[in-house]
Amino acid sequence: MLNKAVLVFLFLLSGSAIAEEKPPELWSWFKDLNKSKEACEIQSSYALQVLGLENQVENEYGIYGNVKSNRVVVKCIEISPNQSKLMVAVAGYNRDSVELVRNKIIDSIQ
Repeated sequence: MLNKAVLVFLFLLSGSAIAEEKPPELWSWFKDLNKSKEACEIQSSYALQVLGLENQVENEYGIYGNVKSNRVVVKCIEISPNQSKLMVAVAGYNRDSVELVRNKIIDSIQ
């Protein structure tokens, strides 16, 4: 009987710990640009370096990395030879930090 009580207690304790965990904030943005996909990628890479992007990875899916405790991804998609779409997503546990990083990225890429 004691083992059953201990198991129930541990189950309830673990459930309350899970309930207190909150998911990270995820802020995203899309922006049409009057520049080529390549120009978008160059400007995006530079803007992320200025923000202090760490652990940068660039591949066909975008530019990934960390800015402080936030995870960042930036993707440029070709619309036409002289137009592209910028997609930005920032995730982290501090809402204000996530919003600030997202806004700085969007504002720095014109």
